[in-house]
Amino acid sequence: MTKLRQIIRRFQGDERGVALVEAAITIPLVLLLSAGVFEFSKVLNTRLLLAAGVEDAARYMARCSSDWNTCVTRAQNLAANGAVSSGSERVAGWLPEAVNITPTSFVATDVSTGTQLYLSNKSTVDVVTVSTSYSYPDVGFLSYLGFGALTLSVSHQERVIGW
Repeated sequence: MTKLRQIIRRFQGDERGVALVEAAITIPLVLLLSAGVFEFSKVLNTRLLLAAGVEDAARYMARCSSDWNTCVTRAQNLAANGAVSSGSERVAGWLPEAVNITPTSFVATDVSTGTQLYLSNKSTVDVVTVSTSYSYPDVGFLSYLGFGALTLSVSHQERVIGW
């Protein structure tokens, strides 16, 4: 025990190497924080690209004047690839088949009260809903923090003008 006290007393007034010790303590924390910021920004960017694709597809479907199947195929490709034919993928691994397009009709006037719910020149209002789910590829950092697989889900609705 006395030997240990002697060693500690010898280093008490010595400040050489303090910067190295501080760096050894703070650098791992700064790197961890930086990795978290980069990973979060990548997830957020992917989510924004998915949302932009779904919104583009919904707007296209709302104004498409071709037959339903042709419009759906083009809109799915527009969502995933940024163009109605070919194009380059917006998000790696996001395929046109993962884009779901559903038409819905709403009653324009409430029959029981006669209240007009939507402005329309017919009894119904057509709305198209475009949605998708994307499994975010884990690069490992999120699993270290205890997060499981991350699935990003996006949807958008547009009132139909075309059909």
